[in-house]
Amino acid sequence: MSRAFDDLGPYSGPRVSDAGAWPTEPESISPSVRSTPMPISAIAAALDADDAEERRQAAARLGRAEVAEALPLLLRALGDPDWRVRKEATYACHRLIQQTSPSAPAQGGAEGERPPAAEGERPSASQLLVGALLDALRTSDDVGLRNAAIEVLGYCGRDATPALVGALAELAGDERKLVVDALGRTRDPAALDALYATLGEKDDNLRQSAIEAISGMGLIARERVTDILYERLADRDRFVRLTALNGLNGLEAPVPWRVLAPLIDDPILRSSALVAAALAESPEAPRALCAALATARGGAFAQLVRALARLAEGPLASHVVTSLRAAPLEVGARLVQAAAAQGPGGAEPPSWRGLGADPVSGRAQALVLAAMARAPGAADAAVQAMIEPALVETAQRALGLLGEEALPAVLAYLERHVDPDPDLWEGLDDATAALIDGAVAIAEQRGRGGDPADPSLDELLGAVRRSVKSPSTLVATSALYGLAKIGAADDFELVVSQTRAISLPVARAAESALAGLSERYPEAARALARRLMQAERTHLAAAIVIEALGSADPEELAFLRSVASAGDVRARRAAVTAVAVAAGVAALDVLSLSLADEEREVRLAAARALGRLYASLSDAGRAGDERARARELLGLVRASGEPELVAAAAQGGAPFRSDPPWGEAGDRLSAPVSIEVGEGAVSTPGMSGGPPSGKVP
Repeated sequence: MSRAFDDLGPYSGPRVSDAGAWPTEPESISPSVRSTPMPISAIAAALDADDAEERRQAAARLGRAEVAEALPLLLRALGDPDWRVRKEATYACHRLIQQTSPSAPAQGGAEGERPPAAEGERPSASQLLVGALLDALRTSDDVGLRNAAIEVLGYCGRDATPALVGALAELAGDERKLVVDALGRTRDPAALDALYATLGEKDDNLRQSAIEAISGMGLIARERVTDILYERLADRDRFVRLTALNGLNGLEAPVPWRVLAPLIDDPILRSSALVAAALAESPEAPRALCAALATARGGAFAQLVRALARLAEGPLASHVVTSLRAAPLEVGARLVQAAAAQGPGGAEPPSWRGLGADPVSGRAQALVLAAMARAPGAADAAVQAMIEPALVETAQRALGLLGEEALPAVLAYLERHVDPDPDLWEGLDDATAALIDGAVAIAEQRGRGGDPADPSLDELLGAVRRSVKSPSTLVATSALYGLAKIGAADDFELVVSQTRAISLPVARAAESALAGLSERYPEAARALARRLMQAERTHLAAAIVIEALGSADPEELAFLRSVASAGDVRARRAAVTAVAVAAGVAALDVLSLSLADEEREVRLAAARALGRLYASLSDAGRAGDERARARELLGLVRASGEPELVAAAAQGGAPFRSDPPWGEAGDRLSAPVSIEVGEGAVSTPGMSGGPPSGKVP
């Protein structure tokens, strides 16, 4: 039994001009052999040889022979006992058809339809083959020949349809079933009338072949085929109903629930009916599927899960959630069990045994459904799934669906795994970092809409603080980003200490966390900045805090100018960015010096800050004068010959491409330019700086 839309092989095209490329021919016979002419008598003698390979070589040459001469030999080769010879003969038929295939519709005929040969006109290869093969169906009992004939007739497409329809009325018994198969393979919509008429006959085998053929034409005559398949959902033959349902599923045509519901109770139709249920548009579908989850076993359970998961991705998602939460507790428990990596005794959960589908995708769907149902144990299952790379994304989604209900399970995991021993982190740092991210997101949401003093939030904050000093870079960075969102003012000291971490990713994460905390606790941050300014090792942190606050008093501005010229590399980079934010146009002197800094990291920060500053200035009044000065500095950047420097300024907001004066500025500033700073001047030939070092912030 074949399903709707199964591949019907290489002979399924509507006609030669529409069928597409013929399947790849065997490489064991070279193209030169197929194209080399050979006397027909020699080919006939070779087809009588005992050696199958010699017969195959002979069949390959039939594709270049005269059609009339080749026909008897083609029939002999198509009926050869060796399947390779028969296959080679079908390739030869294809080449003969291609040689005489019209490149344009015949005059006076329908598009793509060749009229019958006129009196005195030689018939085409397709017409000769159709007649000969139909005669073979009538007279031969050779199964191999019959099967090969059906394939070639199907490839003839519309050329074969009239003759096949006529033969369907003339033949009897099994030959009619073969003709129906050939009509389906033609992919010719004109064959639908004859196939539909066959559905009204008494022979069930014939009717079953007809519905398969009709279903296979769904993509080329969708509306007509859909109507026929809907009609056949009430057929007396169970196989016809099944094929019709599979065809509708292949077309993704929704079936009304009143029609579909009775089919789910039939064991033979249940599998296809459940697939159709995933396409249903009735709110009754989720309720029925959830009810069936309580007792379904094996493959049926997996199909129900897939159907519900698909409904949950569409407009019926809310009905799926309502149905799952109203279902018996047993449904949620079974979904949690199905989502588990192992069943009792380490075995695979029974729900996925014997399935053709990947169990991982089934487990992922079951986990999401369990979270939607808020089933007991769903949070633990999601936490466990986080350890498996293939399920991380699904587990994060499940935790998001569970919300604060998932916090206890996440906290229990973090309590077990947040440990200074590096050996305990092996293979778990990805999962732990992802769980920290998920838990912080949940806590952040609860903090906006609930009690921020909740004990579980304090417990989570403690776990995040311990994770900041984790030997895993991934976990430490996740914890620092988490502190920026849910940390307290007491966490400033911890974050400041991590800005000096040996691991650069951790240090950069600490910088972001320090800025985030400063924005959330500005008063404490201002007092902290004053303390940090006193020690050289905390100048970087002080500059970050001032930048986050967005303003500075004269003492803080003096501090930033000093650090921008004399601090270590990271401190200079942070001070340059901070002074541009806090001082505005007054920072142009600092930026002009920093654009010539020996460290690439500082130069990039200055170019980016200059671009932002220029974009924030207007053309009016005094701001217009400052904008002109900023333009001059940006001209130096453009003339520097450093693509990264130009890109950094553009990233900040410098309109190098859209502002025409930049071309003039580049010409004016292509020569060495002196930038006045205080009492002296700095000659800047092409803005060449020191050796590249550091990283782009």
